[in-house]
Order: sequence, then C-alpha cells, then structure tokens
Amino acid sequence: MVSATGQALFNAPARSDRVAGGSGQGHGRDRAIALLRSGLFVVGQVVLLASLYVLYDLGRHEAVGREPEALHHARRVWDLERLFDLPNESSLQALALRSTHLPEFANRFYIAVHFPAAILFLLWVLIFHRPAWRRVRTVIVASTGAALLIHIAYPLAPPRFLPRMLPDVDLVDTGAVFGPSPYGPHDTVANQYAAMPSLHIGWAILEAWGVITILRTRARWLAIIHPVITTLVVVVTANHYWIDGIIGGALVVTAVQLTRPEVQARLRLWAITARLPVRGQPLDPVVAVSAVDSSPAAAGLLPSARRDRDRDRGEASAARRKVTAADAPAAAEREVPAD
Repeated sequence: MVSATGQALFNAPARSDRVAGGSGQGHGRDRAIALLRSGLFVVGQVVLLASLYVLYDLGRHEAVGREPEALHHARRVWDLERLFDLPNESSLQALALRSTHLPEFANRFYIAVHFPAAILFLLWVLIFHRPAWRRVRTVIVASTGAALLIHIAYPLAPPRFLPRMLPDVDLVDTGAVFGPSPYGPHDTVANQYAAMPSLHIGWAILEAWGVITILRTRARWLAIIHPVITTLVVVVTANHYWIDGIIGGALVVTAVQLTRPEVQARLRLWAITARLPVRGQPLDPVVAVSAVDSSPAAAGLLPSARRDRDRDRGEASAARRKVTAADAPAAAEREVPAD
C-alpha cells in the first residue's frame, strides 16, 4: 500500500513534465506576443516621429514669402552679436578657408551627418534602451516643437546672405564655392530662411546627452565631440549664427530639465494644488510631497499635506502597536501546554 505522500512522490515527475511542457508552450506563446507587441510599438513610434517631422517641415515653410523680413532680422542678429562681443563668424571661416579641404569637409558633414545621426540615435534608444525612450522622445518632440514656433514667428536669413546687405561682411557661401551645396539653384524643398534656432546644434546636444546619460563607460564622454564639431561646421559654412546655436541648445537643455523625474513630480503637485487636469491617475498630494521631499524647495509646499502625512503615519504605528498588544495574551495561551 502506497501512502498519499508516496503517490505524490511517484506522480511528481510525470506531473512536473506535463507542467513543464505546458509552461514551455505558454512561455513560447507569451514571448511571441511580447515580440509582436514590441515590434508594433517600434513601428508606431517610428510613424509618430515621421509624422511629427512632416509637420515640422511643413511649418518651416511658413517663412517662404517673408524673405525681406528674414533679411532684416539677419542684420539685427548680426548687430546683436557684435553688441555682446561674440566671436565674429567671418574670422572663424577665414581660418578654415586657408585650406580647400576643410570647407569641403564641413559642407559634407553639414549635409550627411545631421539626419542620419539623429535617426540612428533614436533607433538605438528605441530598440536597445527602451526604459530611456519616453524621456528622449519627449525631449526631442518638445524642443523641435518650440523650434518650429520660433521658425514661424521669427524668420531669419543665414549669415551667408549678409554680404548682399552689408558689403563689409566677408562671409562666403562655402557650399556654392567649394561644394557640395545642400541647396540647388531651383530648390523648392528646403527653407533657407529658417536659421533660428539651429537644430543641427540642438539635436547634436540631445544625442550627446542621451549617450552620456544611458551608457556607463568612460568612452561615453566622447559623445561631446559631436556637438562641438557640429557647432564649428554650421558656423564655418555660414549657415548659422552663434545665437542660433545658443538658442537651439537652450531649447534642448530646457526640455531635458523639465523631464527630470523630480521636476515632473513638482509639476504634477502644482497642477493638483491648482486643480488642473493631470494625465493618468490622480496623484495623492501626500505622495507627491514625499516624492519631492529631498528637494529644499519642497519645504514650503503643501504644509497641510505634510502634516496629514505625518499624522497618518503616527496613527498607523499606534494601530499596529494596539494590535500587537491585543494578540499577546492569545499567543501566550496557545503556547501553554494543556494539562
């Protein structure tokens, strides 16, 4: 006669095999579903970014027909840079023009690196570093959207157009002189009057920030070289002013700061206190205060909520002590052996 325990032991291998087989099939099915969902997510994000780029490109063309205004802004930007004693773009270009190879390299870099680098960076984050994707996506969408608004509100001719109005400015259109040029003689696609801000520099800073933030090796700091070279290239080719790069970089830096988790917690807290709609589930003010407790700025936020939180914690501790005290006699009776 076999006991229940023996039956369980004898039957265990067969059952475990069946369970293992079932779990293997279930695991394979779950994995296939997960891969399908991941693939659909990647495709959806690519379509989203492509759609946003199409909107951005269409919006940039709002400057078409406003060439006189863009040229007037170019003169004002040039004067503003001289007022703040920024380095003269023509001086930097003069150094590069000592070699015919440097201007040609700068032209090729300007044409061939900007979009491929951005696409590769976004795909790298989307496919291999998914946890960082949401923030990277938010930064690029926010900074590019702000840049589009500036393009529409402030059309600006690039510095290579300045010699038409200011004969004393000796900037050269390196694309037209040395080649290759990103703008053909009958180009109807590109908007040459949307120099402000420079997304060449802005996106290069975003890509360097992403690489440095995501990776943990010392080599990640080499990513800084990309925005440095990009800045020199856009100035040497006379496609952007220093101010274009400063504003383009400032947009990205601002978006990076606003997407920090602690800043997001503060923004949600302030939205709740102002009774503004907040995306997702409502956030308990006590939880929100706890999320930003480490910040010095949190000391003056919702003092009543902080007092309520401390009171709730005290009441919970007292309740636990009462339960423990009430259970003690019963536990003692269970431990005393019966006569």
